[in-house]
Amino acid sequence: MSTAIISAAVCTDADTGSYFELASRAGRQALQAAEISPDRVGLVVNAGVFRDSNIAEPAVAALIQKRLEVGLEYETGRVPAFSFDLLNGGTGVVHALMTAQCFTGLGDVEYALIVAGDTHPSTERGRADFPYTASGAAILLHSSQSAGGFGRIYTSEAAGATPTAWANLEAAGTDGRNALTVNTAVGDPLALAQEALRECLAGEGLESGDFATGSAVLLAPAPIPGFRERVAYHLGIPSSAVAGIDPFVGDPYSAGPVHAYLNAATQGMLDEARSVVFLAADENSAAALVYRPRALVAAESAS
Repeated sequence: MSTAIISAAVCTDADTGSYFELASRAGRQALQAAEISPDRVGLVVNAGVFRDSNIAEPAVAALIQKRLEVGLEYETGRVPAFSFDLLNGGTGVVHALMTAQCFTGLGDVEYALIVAGDTHPSTERGRADFPYTASGAAILLHSSQSAGGFGRIYTSEAAGATPTAWANLEAAGTDGRNALTVNTAVGDPLALAQEALRECLAGEGLESGDFATGSAVLLAPAPIPGFRERVAYHLGIPSSAVAGIDPFVGDPYSAGPVHAYLNAATQGMLDEARSVVFLAADENSAAALVYRPRALVAAESAS
């Protein structure tokens, strides 16, 4: 048993700045696209970092689970749905994919929904002191026997990493729920991304020729201008095999990998791909993970 991606969605609706609402809308879109009812979802994982009112408890995943009406009724003989937050900066989605497969791959959960995205705690959109685009994203996974699923995760970390965002509650006084300081003078994640990707491609047996033929696709969601082309150059692969984020979107931060996945799908890059390399990177860390839509045995027999 393995894991398959069956749908994904993003929501950047301008009528709300609430991450809870944006993520819930993306989740509903993903479920509707796959024609799956909420009661079939057994796991909800939230990888979003910045949330409404700086809420810490309960877990944001539980709040979104309630909005989506996932597992709200207990039935005899049915495993109850559960949810949790998995926060790891801009790389949270990649880690969440690997974590969710631990449940879908064993058949303990039939469907797992991962949500991500960010907003300023005040839920005000377009703030000059908040560099990320308010959005929600969702990706729906299914326990599958025909998919190849996800390989192991490869990571790299910056030495002496320092916090890039924090809430100074003492300075905020009674306005602590809306307090957030973000260091916008961040570094270039290219070196960290290269390190994680080189280990990933070597460990998963992928070569430049796989990308040249369209057999492999790289998702590189960093919004830095020229990042997609620079990654391709340093890895020795064609930039046409690398999908990034539409510059119009801005920086969706934790939701970036889902935006890149949908961008690749829209361009038809996933139609013949046997290996999809998820990359997530920020100034402190990078993570890479290979997803194989088809099982290796099936792929080899078809070639």
